[in-house]
Amino acid sequence: MKRKIKLTTAILLTAITVLTGCGKSQTDTSKQNSKTNSLNVGYLPSPGHLLYFVAQEEGYFKDEGLDVNLVLFNENNSELAALESGKIDVGAFGSSELVTFLGDGHDITVFGGAMIAGHGLIVKPELVKGIPESDWSLDLLKGKNIGVEGVDSGHIVYRSALKKLGLENDVEFKVFADGADAYNSLKSNDIDAAILYSPYRILAEDEGYVILSNSGKVEGYEDHVCCRQAALTSTLEKEPDTYTAFLRSLIRAYRFYQENPDKTIDDLAKYVDVDKESLKKDTYEYDSQIANPDPDIVGMNNFYDALLDTGFIKEFDISAGLSSELYDKALEDVLKEDPDNDVYKYLAEYHERRDK
Repeated sequence: MKRKIKLTTAILLTAITVLTGCGKSQTDTSKQNSKTNSLNVGYLPSPGHLLYFVAQEEGYFKDEGLDVNLVLFNENNSELAALESGKIDVGAFGSSELVTFLGDGHDITVFGGAMIAGHGLIVKPELVKGIPESDWSLDLLKGKNIGVEGVDSGHIVYRSALKKLGLENDVEFKVFADGADAYNSLKSNDIDAAILYSPYRILAEDEGYVILSNSGKVEGYEDHVCCRQAALTSTLEKEPDTYTAFLRSLIRAYRFYQENPDKTIDDLAKYVDVDKESLKKDTYEYDSQIANPDPDIVGMNNFYDALLDTGFIKEFDISAGLSSELYDKALEDVLKEDPDNDVYKYLAEYHERRDK
């Protein structure tokens, strides 16, 4: 799918105001869907996938004429296999895994966003004992081994950061099948540290481990992309209206997440088995935002460069697997409904910066 050249945000908002007056209601937009479309959506039990949970629980999928079945996975490879076999229609996959999938020739397209940052570098408390938090740094990892989940986003962020510091040969990375295995290995004292995605980082902290660093605060990777929405390219081309409706649902869910923290945590707790106070901390305190529906072309290209630099992939044309076309349309639709909403205006400004 080819990306469209968009109007600037200012021109877009002006045009929307002229064409819509007071704007269309959410109900008006959803009524454009004359039939119910079924979608099987793959997810991980993480706060980073909260847009799915909010859209489901608050009825945004239903308003768009979508009958969504959320399908649980524990890691990306089995989720990709389910996508390619037709068992699911769309899913949120790790950004670095998606880059490797595209490099391997999988016929998928990244068309939206999900998780932002959301990883913590977790260490044993004795590693920082007696050291002021202001002096904590990645230098403390010299001679240590770090558990990681495959080539997930947090792994690539910290591997790249350590390389820039000249420390890549001073630490050992141990690869695990998923975050749960890495966390259990940390608890068993088989490793010194682990890079864990949400909610494992808050679970580790609650059990006395220390978050040495959160990935979204690493220099050069601030608010980095993590899980992205992806589907088979052929399906997106055949059913663009369905997937545009899907993205509208996620955009509305993002607004809800920004405006209703307590109810968002209630929705999230139905899918992530962590107490609500810890979930709220993990969701609203450690990252500037843990979810965003924007495909973030800039962020995906940054991960492509990082994977190339660290030797995980060979050079290829990643642009063929990235598209913002459907998101452009979905964002335009919700802006028509409510052009003065601050959350939607933020998303429009964010999209202008991240779609290049």
